[in-house]
Amino acid sequence: MEKLKQSLFNILFYIVVIALIIITGTLVFFAVLKLNVYAAEEHPEKSMCIVIDAGHGGEDGGAQSADGVAEKGINLNIARYTRDFLVLSGYEVKMTREDDTPMGDTSLPTLAERRRSDFAERLKLFNSDNTDIAISIHQNKFTEPQYSGAQVFYSPNNAESGKLAECIRSSVTGLIQPQNKRQNKESGSEIYLLYNCKKPCVLVECGFLSNPDEAALLNTEEYQKQLAFAICCAVLDYTGGGRAPAGNYAVVHNKTEIS
Repeated sequence: MEKLKQSLFNILFYIVVIALIIITGTLVFFAVLKLNVYAAEEHPEKSMCIVIDAGHGGEDGGAQSADGVAEKGINLNIARYTRDFLVLSGYEVKMTREDDTPMGDTSLPTLAERRRSDFAERLKLFNSDNTDIAISIHQNKFTEPQYSGAQVFYSPNNAESGKLAECIRSSVTGLIQPQNKRQNKESGSEIYLLYNCKKPCVLVECGFLSNPDEAALLNTEEYQKQLAFAICCAVLDYTGGGRAPAGNYAVVHNKTEIS
């Protein structure tokens, strides 16, 4: 009888010890979890800041289709849709323009001076300390109407520019332009913003306004949203999901000077 009591006591003892271990472990687990939550709240990860540049604006209409549609309006629409997709994806977004107003000093006496002022202000935003990525949206034009398709230009100043350009090329051709075989190109001094930006920069020509069929597509809301979505997917691919990586990366989707 005594042996039976001792066995029952031992069994009860081990059950209590095991229960205490489980309870203690659970309390420690939740305590550590709580500390991690507090630490995350106290030191949150920085959301990546992306500058979206709608090329041209105001009196500078950019390229024009055969039926008179100006590049600047298409650029702005795609830029806005891109901004919306990126914000939904968790990025902080800044726009160089939200409407048909350029960034520069419009009181300067000549168009050339006003354009230089506009480029200078955009470049300041591209190169600002808190900018991680900048994207400038443009449309292409050529003397012959048969050419079509997006093409990405990238800055020679940073190896990350080429990486971003390839993400965008791959996304656009994979999602909406499967027949597009255009290769990315390194920018020269003729593309002011890319050539002078100190961070990774790219410029995307979304299509050719000189091609009547593509110009008609570029002027539709549906296609503008498709291009914006493809650009957003490329940024997600490049950044790995919206958090700033080690180092200060900036991407510029910009075609600087021109058209």
